[in-house]
Amino acid sequence: MPFQGSDAKSANKFSGQSTVEFLLIAPLLFFIFFSIIQFFYTAFVSFAIQRATYSIAQQAAASSNPLSFLPQFQIIEALLPLEQLNPSTLSYTFAAQCTIDTDGTNVHVKVSYPMPLWVPLINNLIGQNLNNQSAASNFIPPSLVNVLQAAGLALPNPNINQNLTKVLWITFEAQALDENSIGVQTS
Repeated sequence: MPFQGSDAKSANKFSGQSTVEFLLIAPLLFFIFFSIIQFFYTAFVSFAIQRATYSIAQQAAASSNPLSFLPQFQIIEALLPLEQLNPSTLSYTFAAQCTIDTDGTNVHVKVSYPMPLWVPLINNLIGQNLNNQSAASNFIPPSLVNVLQAAGLALPNPNINQNLTKVLWITFEAQALDENSIGVQTS
């Protein structure tokens, strides 16, 4: 039965009230929703960078000169599953910082990756500007170019717009036994 008289006016009043309540609550709901997505995206990138750090430590320890080992391939390989979701994720590998040190017995690796933050309030609270000094180089190893081209993927863009993006630096360290330090004994 349709509203008549004062019932029709009160129905319009409730309709307007619902709209106002939605407009007051919607920003909070969107913030929570996008924060959850950012959290899980950051967690996946963290696990990928952790795997890459362990891989770099193992492969650098097995190489003849751990200090000349190029880590970009392992970082991009770890982040490759995210290329479908966000192609710029691979571009940030050029701003990643990797240090490889050896004390003659162990190889120590420290990888810092600039995780882009795109939730507006979160990036203002915990984000840092990615400055131009962070980008290490535009060098892409030829083996990496071949792998990406064979997979049908575009090469990462080393010229990311570093002034618009706030990042959260994700850092992991790993250590492996330097295989060059193991003496070979013959009998």
